[in-house]
Amino acid sequence: MPNPKKDVTNYENFRKIKVSFDQAADFLNMSKSSFYRLIESGVIPRSDDGKYVLSEVVESYWHNQFDSEGLRAAQTRLVTAQAELKEAELAEQRGELHRASIVQKIWSERNINIRAKLLAIPMKISPELVGKDLLEIQAKLKEAVNEALEELADYDAGKITSEALLAN
Repeated sequence: MPNPKKDVTNYENFRKIKVSFDQAADFLNMSKSSFYRLIESGVIPRSDDGKYVLSEVVESYWHNQFDSEGLRAAQTRLVTAQAELKEAELAEQRGELHRASIVQKIWSERNINIRAKLLAIPMKISPELVGKDLLEIQAKLKEAVNEALEELADYDAGKITSEALLAN
């Protein structure tokens, strides 16, 4: 049985060498199942006699891997990704888009501040509630909670934008 790796000494030999399925897969340094998938998908031309012309196998594989259509598709994906990146950068500069890490940092700080305000309510207003009736106590508590929650309602996009500028 011919050894394709040794028999490829010149171009003419390469154009004529016929090899088995296993030898063709070995020559391309791929598993037999991967080589079979290439045949099934039409990349490698099917052989009627079980032998493959090695040059045709290599050319077919090469064109499948590096043809102009594949290159154009890769270039299109690259250009699309670059355009999307530029759009995201512009949106970030306009303050329409923010990095998740910065938003997370700002919201964590806000939540810590709100938690502190809510936890401070009993200490802050309990002296004012001594001797008050139930309705007055409820009104004072509601007022204190609403005051603490107002901070949560105030969305400051400028703070996130300025934090983003500091990060860059």
